[in-house]
Amino acid sequence: MFTPYISFNGDCEEAFLWYARLFNGTIQHLSKYDEIPENPEFPINSELKNKVMHARLAVSETAGITGADYLEPIETTGNVAIQAHLPEEIMARNAFSELAEEGIIIAAIASNPPPDDGSISGCVKDKYGVTWIISAMK
Repeated sequence: MFTPYISFNGDCEEAFLWYARLFNGTIQHLSKYDEIPENPEFPINSELKNKVMHARLAVSETAGITGADYLEPIETTGNVAIQAHLPEEIMARNAFSELAEEGIIIAAIASNPPPDDGSISGCVKDKYGVTWIISAMK
């Protein structure tokens, strides 16, 4: 099984709460850096203490995403996208619409060309810099 691991620039918790609501998922785990026992060899500054060390969001029994706030600033390059194939067209359109708010639409959600014309898909980079391919059967 492969699970995407997304690095964030300090807004992992906010993003995971949003994704949980958007995809009707459950946050199974969320730990923060302030939970690490104090260690003089690895001091944790006050800014980092409230950031997410590891999070897991389940959207089904076998699917989900994981992530954390990265210790160094990260760039979002777009070489990886997360595909969310949703069970209903209306769910896909709603998810796409919400992901596009404050995001960038790369390809509008629309009917796919033959031979895949029984489905819809679209691509969007959300406000956290994560690229999503949203799809569903018509």
